[in-house]
Amino acid sequence: MPDLVDVPNSLMPVSRVGWLKLVHEEDSQGIRAALFQTSEHTEPQDFCFARMECSGSGDRFNPRMLRHLTVSLLRNTAVPPRLLFGLADEIPPGLWTDGLGLQVLCCRVHLARMSARSRNGPRPQDAKQPQMLWETERPSETSEVQRLLHAIQERAEPFEPFQRVAAGLAEVFDAADAPWVTAVAGFVSVTCLQATDLESDRTPLAARLRSILAPPAEEYPLTWPGALMPFQQEGVQTFLKNRCLLLADDMGLGKTIQVIAALRILRHQGNIASCLVVAPASILDQWRHEIAKWAPEFSAIIIRGPKSERHWQWQLRRDVTMVSYDMLRSEHGDRQSPAFRHSWDVVVADEAQRIKNRNETSRVLKGLRRTRSWALTGTPIENHEEELASILEFVDHDGIGMPPRYRPGAVLRARHRQLQLRRKKGEVLDDLPPKQITMVPIELTRRQRHSYDRAEQEGIVFLKSLGTEVGVRHVLELITRLKQICNADLQTGESCKLADIADRLGQLTAQGHKALIFSQYTSDMSGVAAAGRYLQQFHPLTLTGEVPVADRAAIIERFKTDDRHKALILSLRVGGLGLNLQEASYVFHLDRWWNPAVERQAEDRTHRMGQAVKVNVIKYSCIDTIEQRVDEVLVQKQKLFDQLVDDVTLNLSAKLSQQELFGLFGL
Repeated sequence: MPDLVDVPNSLMPVSRVGWLKLVHEEDSQGIRAALFQTSEHTEPQDFCFARMECSGSGDRFNPRMLRHLTVSLLRNTAVPPRLLFGLADEIPPGLWTDGLGLQVLCCRVHLARMSARSRNGPRPQDAKQPQMLWETERPSETSEVQRLLHAIQERAEPFEPFQRVAAGLAEVFDAADAPWVTAVAGFVSVTCLQATDLESDRTPLAARLRSILAPPAEEYPLTWPGALMPFQQEGVQTFLKNRCLLLADDMGLGKTIQVIAALRILRHQGNIASCLVVAPASILDQWRHEIAKWAPEFSAIIIRGPKSERHWQWQLRRDVTMVSYDMLRSEHGDRQSPAFRHSWDVVVADEAQRIKNRNETSRVLKGLRRTRSWALTGTPIENHEEELASILEFVDHDGIGMPPRYRPGAVLRARHRQLQLRRKKGEVLDDLPPKQITMVPIELTRRQRHSYDRAEQEGIVFLKSLGTEVGVRHVLELITRLKQICNADLQTGESCKLADIADRLGQLTAQGHKALIFSQYTSDMSGVAAAGRYLQQFHPLTLTGEVPVADRAAIIERFKTDDRHKALILSLRVGGLGLNLQEASYVFHLDRWWNPAVERQAEDRTHRMGQAVKVNVIKYSCIDTIEQRVDEVLVQKQKLFDQLVDDVTLNLSAKLSQQELFGLFGL
């Protein structure tokens, strides 16, 4: 693995270097030629090749033919090179004296006396440099071409690209799957493949050419925008070595960055060309942002829009294609969709708890053809062992043939140990500030109490009136109604919780703090919208599922950069995934969710790497209400779950027994 070092990534304008290779056919009187253009780091820019009939001439150095061939190749490139190299034993002297009329500086290279630099040290003192025979004027010391020449000469094997262009030329003309290679006697047939063509994987030949033309990894060191921590480097190494992996790190440890770094190295080594990332719609823009930062040379696209637009988006064949779980599921009805016809080098399932159930979304993802299957989630189990089994069925398969079918038990647990990499914050982040959780019992306002008591009494009477017809659904509906009144009185808008938050924010914002406020509800009366209206003096921003996905990144950026916005109010389901919000140091839970793991995911939007101060989490529970009774059940459940599961909890709304639910109301 290349060193992951703290070196700023500079993107220099690409000035192209041309490498011309000529091969005279032994059994005929034709000439095969290829012009390979690279950057100064010898990254492929385009590959142009042709064949010319010699028309009976026995002169292998026919200047007219060779010049015509060279000019044809140059003129069929999108951007001509600044500097052109050719081998002296293939090109007669004087052929390029005028720079071919294209303002290209030309040099013939005589390699006979070249001694390759030792991989373990500099050249021996008696080694002689290759002879450079300039056909045009030499570049001036201050010119861009001289800088290019200097960069090439600094490499361990300066003229190694001649080997690549020769191998590429042989591959093209010897390949049975090269239908575009044609020639007519007496004419030049030129085909030019741009870098995008080589990267598109449109044919097996394009993939082979890309591998042949890629620079040796040791000759093109990767630079990174920041240093990866040791445990992250370990994670990258694990991805590189494993085609099947479940990365179950704690939230906030940079799972996305580890994947992108691994993809970049694999792409750099020529081992992969296509990657599909499947993630919740709300975090796709976060993926694109991290790709731009950690792999700036990658091309990436998010599949969005109506079906008529998605088809051409799939066909673009970017380095990384990103799509939401819902969008991928909607593609499944179209068997001609490139999503399922293409065989992906890597498929990444982010927030993989989305496939914990064996439903349509899970089946569609597992049906993708792929070489590598990587899953990311901080909570591989929320309810029961069957969920882990479903996730591992994706990880432990390539989409071809029947997938494995796991069941809870020893076999599943043994395979889990082989496929999962998990690290906790406390184990790897010694300097992460603590997270302090404060439970705040609070009295309802007078009007809230009146509304609450009446709603509870009427609800219990209704439940009793149902007799044997009463069900869990009826109890959950009453719980929801009472929890919403605990947030705010539905008639007057009074709220003991929001009043307390407003009072705390008044003091916190004066000290320069920002806050996140989470609610499972979004309504105008008791959810995100109500909180936004109540706290308007702090210029809060709101983020719920109703906000178009394309607009969410802008809201997050405004909260991070504009000091006027002291609070960001989010729905728990949308705001609890994939966001990095270290700018906030306070988190308020306006109401409690059934699943404590979901609450922790939300809190860890700010309690993650990069946080410089202690994170304060405040959870409210209204005194003598359903909230207190639910909290008591959650505490007991959490104690049991902590004995069985490492930092993951069950979905209590699905797992509370009927006895426990009815017991909340003494029924």
